[in-house]
Amino acid sequence: MVGAERLVEVLKTLARTLVTEYSVEEMLDYLCSEMVEVLGVRGAGVMLEDRDGRMRFVAASDDVVRKIEAWQIELDEGPCLAAYEDVEPVLVPDLRTDDRFPKFSPRALAGGMVAVQSFPLVAQDQCVGALNMYSSNVAPFDDVAVEAGRVLADVTTAYILNARTLADSSKLAGQLEWALHSRVVIEQAKGKLSERLGRDVGEAFDIMRHYARSHGLRLHDVAREVVEGRLHIDAPR
Repeated sequence: MVGAERLVEVLKTLARTLVTEYSVEEMLDYLCSEMVEVLGVRGAGVMLEDRDGRMRFVAASDDVVRKIEAWQIELDEGPCLAAYEDVEPVLVPDLRTDDRFPKFSPRALAGGMVAVQSFPLVAQDQCVGALNMYSSNVAPFDDVAVEAGRVLADVTTAYILNARTLADSSKLAGQLEWALHSRVVIEQAKGKLSERLGRDVGEAFDIMRHYARSHGLRLHDVAREVVEGRLHIDAPR
């Protein structure tokens, strides 16, 4: 079920952000979180092509999706990679009966995912990555759900196109590389905060993201301070 009103609000927020200086990595994190609410899916994730032409994980709605996205890279197989390579949407209503991804599907099913839809992120005839949306139940992917997925994939691509318009291609590559590097720092901070607070890494990430938003700080900056030991975030009561 697509949350039409929520989708409109998300698109309004993204439209306002396009005319500001924004972080590609933080925008992708926001989109993944909102996709869960807008589309009623279990989770969402984004991969981008790095400077060497390899796909790398950049953003996800939660740690379960992060692991599943990592499995695609590890196995060199999966719907996100297929959408990127073929520059075509990949819809898998039921991973149990689909035989396209024999190595990936059992891992995803073990992670609680049953269906997935993936959309390529195409910028000026160049595919720069792919967007994945997972469901924990068999999903028929009706026309409305697929169209909503396409819209959100197009919005994601628009941010990358906008970055290219505002800067030359080398700077865009640097922005995407920075986003990939930023993710490494955030993952390190999650692990450190998880260990210190005695919470799982998903909770640690939510605590860190809430701290960044409530203090008007960038998530990457907060993560760096945590990793370097200069910031101690307490768990909410």
